[in-house]
Amino acid sequence: MKLFEYVLLIASILGCLYLIWANSRVRPRTALIIFASLLGTLFLHLVIEHFRWLMVPVYGIVIVAAIGCILKIRNYASLQPKRLKSVLLSLCALLAGGLTVAMTGFLPLFQFEKPSGPYRVGVIDYTWTDSGRSLANGSNRRLNVRIWYPASDEPSTPAYYIPQADLFIEAVKKQYGLWSLLLSSYRRLEIPAQYAAPFYNNADPVPAIVYLHGNHLGTRFTSTFQAIDLASHGYMVIAIEHPGTAFLSVFDKDNYTPFTNLFTELPAQFSAHNAVSIPLLEEMHSDVQFVLDYIQDIDHHDSNSLLANRMDPDRIALVGHSFGGAAAAHILAHSTTVKAAVNLDGYLYGEYPDEAPQKPLLIINGGLDIEGLEETMNGLEEEREIRNRMLGDTGLEVTLPKAGHLNFTDLPLYSPLLKILAPDPKEQHRLINEQTLQFLKKHL
Repeated sequence: MKLFEYVLLIASILGCLYLIWANSRVRPRTALIIFASLLGTLFLHLVIEHFRWLMVPVYGIVIVAAIGCILKIRNYASLQPKRLKSVLLSLCALLAGGLTVAMTGFLPLFQFEKPSGPYRVGVIDYTWTDSGRSLANGSNRRLNVRIWYPASDEPSTPAYYIPQADLFIEAVKKQYGLWSLLLSSYRRLEIPAQYAAPFYNNADPVPAIVYLHGNHLGTRFTSTFQAIDLASHGYMVIAIEHPGTAFLSVFDKDNYTPFTNLFTELPAQFSAHNAVSIPLLEEMHSDVQFVLDYIQDIDHHDSNSLLANRMDPDRIALVGHSFGGAAAAHILAHSTTVKAAVNLDGYLYGEYPDEAPQKPLLIINGGLDIEGLEETMNGLEEEREIRNRMLGDTGLEVTLPKAGHLNFTDLPLYSPLLKILAPDPKEQHRLINEQTLQFLKKHL
């Protein structure tokens, strides 16, 4: 909870209890002071911290207390309520306050750790259209891209966690319903980055990391913990949101693409999942190549772009989680542009040559065993053979024993209820960043 949320919670409960128990002894002047204090605190909370649905029980207490104050200010005479009624009213106020504390505890306004690198971080969002690829409806493929980069020390606008939050949350409400309530709490969640800040004043182009999210719950912002840290060490981090595999890709209020699950009816067999995965991975490869080409020539599209001539095309790596990790390995095997890749807890779906290119690949596995969620995929011997082939002599495989699959994203920060699936997220994030950064520094 934020400062004025705490103040409003305490003030509303105390004010309500005072009005209940003092009742006829409350003077109009005292009621006026309580009324003004509550409305003043509510005003500051709404202006500075903004409305949160999790605070609705407290807003209810404020309304009840305000009504009680108005009646006292007007010298409304009332009998002293019976003790049982006072007790019940007090319990209602305390329960409403307790409910708010519980809900805000289960869905906290989390904060990211300060990036470990020496640079400030800038972030900017784009939507680009690939005119060379057409969809079934005849339109061209559009991609939302969020880019983090080392920024100058000049003051700029604070950046928010969710890009175009109002538009995104409204689309989530249409598509997924109650999911929008969770995300609405993060509408104005600031991150340790400056929006559209000037690039760091260094003439040398910087290495680029293309980040590839996982299936279903992935978006261009759900691994902010890692993107911010990499950018603070001097990397340009390009997070592409792939329509169809992302949770939701929103382009405008009437145009968005939800996740399409092509795996639900498949048997739990690696080869079956791999066959369905290959076309998706090829499409993601095309997305990556289009975005890299666009950034390389961005001065032709926007002569004033802060990214113009900032990316080093000879130092490009991929980092991907889950299905995005498979895409990272698949693209590494087929691209002449990408020099290294990091697979974060993903199967190696894709097509791979018999003689894999000797390019560095880091695989970080989550080693957490959860009762009831044991591995059910069959045919993993084939995946293990691909893995060994791709690792070759230059690759590295690491297992973090306490990391769950979701630990490789921001999602465990959303609620402590996810602790059983992803324990100690900040410590696991630190270890993931440490391993990834060490690998990239060595190979880029």
